[in-house]
Amino acid sequence: MSVRLVRASSDDAFTSYTLTRELIEYHKALDIFELTEHRLAELIADESICSYIALCDGKPAGVMNYFWKYTTFTGRKILYIEDLYVRDEYRGKGVGKAFIDKAKELAEKNDCEQIELKCINWNKSSAEFYKAVGFEADNQWISFVMEKTLFQKP
Repeated sequence: MSVRLVRASSDDAFTSYTLTRELIEYHKALDIFELTEHRLAELIADESICSYIALCDGKPAGVMNYFWKYTTFTGRKILYIEDLYVRDEYRGKGVGKAFIDKAKELAEKNDCEQIELKCINWNKSSAEFYKAVGFEADNQWISFVMEKTLFQKP
C-alpha cells in the first residue's frame, strides 16, 4: 500500500472536514463540534489552518490539521498539531508516521522550537504512538481553558 500526503487546498475542504468530523466523533464530542465545511475552507484558504490529507492507494486515509504558534522564550515558531487522525482500517500501516515525518520536515524548514500536540487522556494507543515517534508528555505545564460562556456577552 502506498501512502501519499497531499496539502489540502480550500477545494479539498470536504475531505478534510469529513476526516476531521470522524475524529471528533471518535472523541464522542459531536455535541460541541461547530466547525462547518465552509468555515474550514475559509481557514485553509487564508492559511489559518494547514491541512494534509493522507491517501492510501488513492483513498482518503487520514488528516493532519496544524497551525503555527510562537514562543516568547525564543521567538521561534511552534508547529501545533490540532488534529491527527487515521481511519481504523489504515492504522498500523505507516500513515501516522508519515504525518509525523511531514510535521518534522515542516518544523525544520520553518526553524521551529518544537512540535506540539494534545492527546486526550483515555486514548492510550495514540499516546503510545506519540511516545514511540519521539514525543514526551509535558508534566511541567498545566493547560487551563476558559469556555466562551465566561467571556462572550449574551
